[in-house]
Parts: sequence; C-alpha cells; structure tokens
Amino acid sequence: MKKFILILIISCCLFAEAQEKEQSSYFQLDYFYGNIIEHAPQLKPIIQSHPSGFIFSWNKKNIENTQFNQTYNFPDVGFSASYQDFKTETLGEVYGVYTHYNFYLTNRTSKNQVKLTTAMGLAYSTSPFDKVSNSKNWALGSHINAALYVRLNYARAYILDRIGLNAGLGLIHYSNGSFNTPNLGINTLNVFVGANYDLDDELQIPERKVAKDTLKYPIKFNSAFRFGFNESKINNSGLKPFYTVSLFGTKKLNYVSTISFGTDLFFPTYMKDYIEYENSIYNTDSSADWKRVGIFIGHELNLNKFSLLTEIGAHVYYPYEYESVIYERFGFRKKFGEHLFADLTLKINMFRAEGVEFGIGYKF
Repeated sequence: MKKFILILIISCCLFAEAQEKEQSSYFQLDYFYGNIIEHAPQLKPIIQSHPSGFIFSWNKKNIENTQFNQTYNFPDVGFSASYQDFKTETLGEVYGVYTHYNFYLTNRTSKNQVKLTTAMGLAYSTSPFDKVSNSKNWALGSHINAALYVRLNYARAYILDRIGLNAGLGLIHYSNGSFNTPNLGINTLNVFVGANYDLDDELQIPERKVAKDTLKYPIKFNSAFRFGFNESKINNSGLKPFYTVSLFGTKKLNYVSTISFGTDLFFPTYMKDYIEYENSIYNTDSSADWKRVGIFIGHELNLNKFSLLTEIGAHVYYPYEYESVIYERFGFRKKFGEHLFADLTLKINMFRAEGVEFGIGYKF
C-alpha cells in the first residue's frame, strides 16, 4: 500500500506540471472490489478471498475539432496507476502503471456520461511463483507482468463545484506472456466506485458532426513477420525464440473499422524440447511435427496512425496437442505511410498467454 501512495504522489506532481500547459484535464480515484475468474483448475486452491484495490488516473480532455475526435466522440487520453490486494499470501499484491483511452458512449453535452476505458501497461507482483517459497502461484511466474484493464464507467462531473462521482464494472488482467512459467495469468472481475476532480471550469465540447464515409475501399494483401521469446509449460525450461509468418487480406469498411482474414504459420521452437520432455516422462517415441498452421479473422479499430487489433483463429494443422486449438491475438499496430506497419501483440490460448509478439509487416 505504501508503494501505491508513493506512485500516487509522484503522479500528482508530474500531472500538475503537465497541467500548466494544458488546462483541460481531471483526476479520478476509484476503489474496486471483485472476484477472481477461475479459468483453470490450478487456481482454485489459491482463490481464498475477494481482491480489492484502487485505480488513480489523470485524464486529458480532447476537444480539438478533428475527424478522429468527431468520429470517436472526443475521447480522453491519460495515465493511470493501480494497487490490488489479492488477500492471500500466495498471490500477494500487484502495482501497475498504464496508458489509457476513455471512449464516451453518450452525448457529450449530457451531464450523465457512460465511458468505456481501455488500458495497457506493466505491473509488479510482490509474490510470484517460487518453487521453494511460493510453489502454488500458478498464475504469475515473474515479478514483472503485462497488465490490461477494461472498464464500463458511469460518471457525473461538477456535482459539488469541480468534484464529481463515478461507478462501474471492470476487468483487470495480469500475465507475463510466458516469459516465465508457470503463467496461467489472472483475471479479476470487479465493481468500483469513486470520485473525479476537474482541474478547470466546465468546457464547451464542439458539436459532433460525423460525415458518412461513402468511399469504397479495395481488399489489400498483407504479409507480416512476428517473433518473440517464451517458455513452455515445463518450469525453468528456459526462454526459446518463436517465429510467426502471417499472410492476410484486409478490407477497410470505413474510417473506423477494417476487417481481416488470413493464415498464420507458427514456428514455436520451445515445442521441440517439450515433445522430447514428454517422450522421456511418458516413455513414448513421438516424432510429431512441432510447427503449426492457423487461420484467423480479425478486426482493426483505426485510431489515426495507430490501430487496435483483435483476432480469433483456429489451428488447422496441430500435430502435437498443446494448450487450445482456438487462439486469440490482441494488440496495437503503428502505420508508417501507406505500406509499412509494426505490431505489438499478445497471443493467447483461451485465457493463457502464449507470448508477446513483435512484428513488422507490409501492405501491398
């Protein structure tokens, strides 16, 4: 808890300095209380109570009259810090820092607002897996983890001078992307309540005028090469590189959305050692191929030169069973001109992170 208070003080100092240049921002502090989602049987013994914590955020109001802001209803951008107590020695406490977007789902002139917040960052776990002192923590295998949260937030500002209230429902996820095992990851479904404080008087939001996108966009063909490092389910088996070649088509529907469809060729080198390990343990002589092939469909939410990626796929060539046939991919894409792009994504097998992917691609 002391670490969270320190993060809070430092954040206030940094954001107060930034406020000298930009007067349209606000603070928000929420207390949350929730339940851990038991997505794997190994988690049942360590789910002993209801976790709780705080999320503190600084949010910059975005009122510039651009096509992006008009399309997305003038979203906020900001930074946030979190503290979560799992109420068990096995899971301990987690501290996180994030960058986030607040997307408004209601008319901006309304006093009552509903916002969808999406955040991505890093988290520090005080009690990761240790084969001697903490052998039951199958959720978090390292101190440093990727952190995500999504929240549906009701808010009303300026109730008492510049003070307002907020409440809602959220989901928090921690995982190290299989850089260390075990790594089942952990998900907390929670409810929260809190207060917001505006650092300026109420602003006039420009009238929203979204022009209908009548352009017809052709199908584009793309290729991407992704790589990363991860560890198999065997504890202390060491990091191994993995590579993915993706070939896919994209069809831009409008300014906001692009859909995709294609195939992934997976080269997870850790599977070589995993197959050999299982041969030795179960006295088998499997010579199954360690490579895989998948097909996927996806959606790209366009945010100027950035986009948010969401994909779901299935392994159609899966010679050796490992985790799930179904896989998901979430992440970001940065565009460099008309053709080049770079990806940062997380590949997941039905709630279990398989690896963080760094990618570069070309759109023909």
